[in-house]
Amino acid sequence: MKFLTLLAVMSCCCFLSGQAMHLARPRPKPLDSSVTWNDLFTMTKHAQMEDTDHETRLLPVFSEVMLKDENSCCVNVMILNYYLKHILHADEHVDKKYPHIRFVRSDLQRIAQVLKPHCESVDFADHVHVKEFEKNYKTASEQEHEKTRNKAVGETIILFHYLFESCSARI
Repeated sequence: MKFLTLLAVMSCCCFLSGQAMHLARPRPKPLDSSVTWNDLFTMTKHAQMEDTDHETRLLPVFSEVMLKDENSCCVNVMILNYYLKHILHADEHVDKKYPHIRFVRSDLQRIAQVLKPHCESVDFADHVHVKEFEKNYKTASEQEHEKTRNKAVGETIILFHYLFESCSARI
């Protein structure tokens, strides 16, 4: 009888730890790195000093409650992927213009790489906030591409904050 009880307890523990492993999402190290935060601050401060349009915002606003939603991490990862592909990609002009962008880009790529497998189960590319950001960026970029890119670079620290808040490890 004791053997069956022990076996049942062990089975439950294994099942629960397997479920926890399935639900766990690792927290990328750059999200907690003071060096990354400092590099981001330097890069975005430079972009914000050149930004004259203080009324326009490209990134959607996420409330504190929305950032705690289970899907918000993946939504922000989709926006991050757009950033990496269309805004922060390696470009000699951009690399010269923004201090520390190479370090920031590298850290953001690591974040995207760590979180990507946890966001593939649902297509977040069609999420309303992802679409809203893409629309805002494309619309503004059609008018003045360099100013829009600069605005987006200046908002990178907001996106990083969203990732920091929404992509905590979940068990």
